[in-house]
Amino acid sequence: MKLSDLSKNQEAVVLRVNASGELKQRLASFGLLKGANVKIIDCSLGKSTVEIMVDSTLLALRREEAEKIEVSAKD
Repeated sequence: MKLSDLSKNQEAVVLRVNASGELKQRLASFGLLKGANVKIIDCSLGKSTVEIMVDSTLLALRREEAEKIEVSAKD
């Protein structure tokens, strides 16, 4: 499952970040690494951007970026 597939208030654990270069480094600097806990805070209309909480960091990702992050949803 991809991060972009989650709904508002849904939580998940990052399994893999399928990015390279600058994007992978930028995501890692925000704590988006394998094993990180994430929660969807909000989504824009059409899910063009997704607002997430990673530990205590709030960030917004474009849909294209969220699609590169594989997660396992928590129940």
